[in-house]
Order: sequence, then C-alpha cells, then structure tokens
Amino acid sequence: MRGIFFTLLVSQEFLQKHSIHVLSFDRAGYGQSDPNPGRGLESEARDIEQIADLLGFGDTFYLLTESIGGYSGWSCLKYIPEYSQLLQDFPSVIF
Repeated sequence: MRGIFFTLLVSQEFLQKHSIHVLSFDRAGYGQSDPNPGRGLESEARDIEQIADLLGFGDTFYLLTESIGGYSGWSCLKYIPEYSQLLQDFPSVIF
C-alpha cells in the first residue's frame, strides 16, 4: 500500500533484485480521492485482489503497510486470506 516510508529505507536496486512492487493509492475520501460512502474494507480488499491478479503476483502476495494503509492490509487478511500475508504495518513517522 502506501509505499513512501518503505521506499525511503530500500534502494531501487534491492526492490528490482527481489521483485518487490511498491503500490500506492488513496482510499476513498482520503488524499485526492473522492468520497464514496458505498465502499468499505471488503471492497478495498477485492480491489487489491484484482490488482494483484492483473499484475500476475501469483497465488500469494505479501503486504507491507504504513499508517492508514494498515486498514488495507488488515482488510486483505480478513477478506482474502488465501492470497495475502501481512508482513508488517509500519506506524507513521514524523521527521
């Protein structure tokens, strides 16, 4: 999910060598995304599942989430546990 914190810690070469993909998006109503009251955690998890399928991530993908992205990580564990593994949920870091 929100990959800003993670990409500060790891070089582009490391990400490429280990086939790590950093994906970022705004949840409905956050950032520059329009509010959508009909959406919830399950629909978000299903969107993430579709993205993983379209990108060919295979049978399982691993999540590193940060701050509010933790909601996305936990929603994947709840609604699509057969595909997702949550490795870490980083707290927000203020410099």
